[in-house]
Amino acid sequence: MASFPSIYRFPPRLALLMITILFLVSGCQPGAEPDTLSGPIPPEQRPPSSQPPFSAPVNAQITTRVDEPLVIWAPPFFSIDTSSRADAVLAAALAEFAPGATGPPAVLIPKAERGAAGLLAYLLTSKRAAPTLLPDIALINSFDLPRMIEAGIVAPLSSAESALITGLPPTVAASAQVDSALYGFPFVASVEHLVYRKNQIPAPPVAWNDFLALDTQLLFAGGTADDYTLNLLWTLYLAGGGNMDEQGDLTNPQTMASVLALLSEGREKGLIPESIIGVASPQAVWTFFVNGGREMVVVPASLFYNQQAEVADLGFAPLLTVNGQPRGVVTTWSFVIITQDASRRERALQLLQQLFAPHVHGEWSWSAHQLPTQIAALDYWETDAHYTDFLRLLLANSITAPNPRVFDETGRALQQAQRALLTREATPDQVLNTLPFRP
Repeated sequence: MASFPSIYRFPPRLALLMITILFLVSGCQPGAEPDTLSGPIPPEQRPPSSQPPFSAPVNAQITTRVDEPLVIWAPPFFSIDTSSRADAVLAAALAEFAPGATGPPAVLIPKAERGAAGLLAYLLTSKRAAPTLLPDIALINSFDLPRMIEAGIVAPLSSAESALITGLPPTVAASAQVDSALYGFPFVASVEHLVYRKNQIPAPPVAWNDFLALDTQLLFAGGTADDYTLNLLWTLYLAGGGNMDEQGDLTNPQTMASVLALLSEGREKGLIPESIIGVASPQAVWTFFVNGGREMVVVPASLFYNQQAEVADLGFAPLLTVNGQPRGVVTTWSFVIITQDASRRERALQLLQQLFAPHVHGEWSWSAHQLPTQIAALDYWETDAHYTDFLRLLLANSITAPNPRVFDETGRALQQAQRALLTREATPDQVLNTLPFRP
């Protein structure tokens, strides 16, 4: 078996830079079946596996010295710090990026996903206090793009750079878009779907009215453990045709009213238990499902493919919607190129080209238990073909979650609304009046 390179060690200069960054930000806290989807989803248009997102090679003439590696800030799930298969795949891809170089071609510096010591906080603080210490590349949640744009950390991709993306579904690529301009390259996706026991539910519901006619409970994460997770109210609103503007105001009150009414009816019939308000993570939902009986659950695709062996004879289906249109809502983590130095930017594009090679993207995402944004990467997943075919369709037909400039505020408002409805603290009409709608 081929061996992979060991973990890269930071050169003294980079170690000094890291210490300086830590000093600057230490006290800062910035604010299985079916084979096809049911419903009117068009036939799959699957790109050839050999087509990576980057359709054209970048200039191979690089003038940046090899002893000045690219610096990447990324969340912990994108690392080479352990002996896991995912980390080994990533380490090998980085090594292949600059074969024969005497120093590391890129240095990964991990940052927490969220919080005062998280990736966004470090970027904002460094931009204000020490902009020269910003990384060349960052892997960020696309919901954070508006704040990074306002802070002047990232600029729109050039037309030539934007044209390099060809292997991603348009709605997935659009997750890294703000004000009609593309800012990044989506690499990791998240989309939820239904999971059910086929021996108890022969055919999954497609619309909410179908679900209300069943004698089974629907479980989903009702808490707020993950700031980047869209709650069910938000997801159903978007999947049902609703939208929101850049300021986080909802634009379709009739769609939201329908969602609230159907959720309330499910709660009144006991099909949605109030106890889910205390279930704050998809993993907790899955645990209840594994140990329970007649239920359906809403979980992310990454969780299902990783743990489906725990329960026999499972089925999967798109998330049921208010209008019967089987759709998912996709969110992403995207690579953004921060450096404006021409040679380092060109080198960063070459590195991303290496990471987006379908076999690298596929093997890493499967090993890291993350859903890739690139449909061709699913060819390299070691899982049931029925499920990967389902994921191809789901990704290709998903709706892009909008990136409001006030994502946190919008998320809190929608979470409070869902809680008030499911605990019967407010009626659907009362909840509707508390939500931010465009004037």
